[in-house]
Amino acid sequence: MTELVHQLGLDWKLLLSQGVNFLILLTVLTMLVYRPLSKLIEERRKKIEFGLMGAEEAEKRLKEIDRIKSEKIGEAEKIALNIVGESEKRGQKRFDEIVKIAEVRANEVLVDAAKVAEHKKQEELARLTEKAGLLIKQAIIKTVELDPKHIDEKLVSEAARIIKEQA
Repeated sequence: MTELVHQLGLDWKLLLSQGVNFLILLTVLTMLVYRPLSKLIEERRKKIEFGLMGAEEAEKRLKEIDRIKSEKIGEAEKIALNIVGESEKRGQKRFDEIVKIAEVRANEVLVDAAKVAEHKKQEELARLTEKAGLLIKQAIIKTVELDPKHIDEKLVSEAARIIKEQA
């Protein structure tokens, strides 16, 4: 076997020194490159995991906020509908009050108009009675051919009253 090693050109001292050099190189690379690189990779992995957890937490919070927003919008819509309903009720109530006031005023105007009409009717009736009295007086004068001074007002008034009652 030594002959095989010698034919291949292998020297055990050289092989041993290369093994030691390899171990030294491996130790140096492990200390100077592998460990810092593994730490860096581990830190990066932790940051990514933290970021993913933060993203999941943010997503959960966003869903919660959306749920709360939907609830608040629903509540606001209910409140708005209540306000609109109350406003409509108040508006209808005010409308009814205005209509009642208008009806009362219209009735007052009708009563006042009836009073004015009755007053004018009485005035007109008084004028007609006076004219009728004059016409009756003239008719009696013409019919009897008396002197107008002899016809008294009592006779004319009595005749006007009888005509008024008959009308």
